[in-house]
Amino acid sequence: MRLIWLLHFILFSVAVRGQQIGRIETDRPDQTECPFIVKKGYIQAEMGFNRNSYADGIEYFFPTTLLKMGLWKNFELRYVSIASSSAGLSSFKTEAIGFKLALLEGKKWIPRTSMITHLHWDNLSRDESERNPIKHSVGDAVLTFQNDFGRGYGIGYNFGAEFHSNGSMEGIYRIAPNMNIGQNGYAYVEVFGRVPFSVNVDHWVDGGLAYYLSDDVKLDCSLGKSLSNKSDWYGALGISFRFKVFNP
Repeated sequence: MRLIWLLHFILFSVAVRGQQIGRIETDRPDQTECPFIVKKGYIQAEMGFNRNSYADGIEYFFPTTLLKMGLWKNFELRYVSIASSSAGLSSFKTEAIGFKLALLEGKKWIPRTSMITHLHWDNLSRDESERNPIKHSVGDAVLTFQNDFGRGYGIGYNFGAEFHSNGSMEGIYRIAPNMNIGQNGYAYVEVFGRVPFSVNVDHWVDGGLAYYLSDDVKLDCSLGKSLSNKSDWYGALGISFRFKVFNP
């Protein structure tokens, strides 16, 4: 435990300014998390309304919500909640709490880089990219990268791990190339999944569109399908916005 806190202290001491400049940057609609930090003094909400179809039924999310607060230029707090309905039963739960820390601003071929860490608040929480029968997930740690190639093209990618109470863990990967559409939109395609040590590997492919209504409001839509479980797919609509809560 002391080693973990020491590592966090070292990372925080060498972290760089990574906050958003200009219009809102979000972790949705793709599964690949972005390396940008919410502006200091702002709260940002990213909400998705999903329809998930599985072999054994359909589940609706209304919505999934990621709340983020920029506390420093290189640090944000994160809170994830899910409201869902399946088989006529509705529920609300806190999914995770955590933080994002900016590490590298990025230059030329060096990617903009941040680290995200979550504690999974709900012990039974699983997401749509996973079919692991082990119920208890402790948390995850992910490095998120982004390269911009100019002319409206770029790529985001994540690599990390999810940790379980029995000491096992799973690898996490997400790769999402993207391209701008005009001045206010972009499109992406993505592959993502997990690489378990003890259960079947699960992979997904998806794609989507996003559109900026303003610097502070963004709309999106996406569609994804499992490559491991042929009957599993999801569709989602989303909205993201931010507002100032204190002066930086």
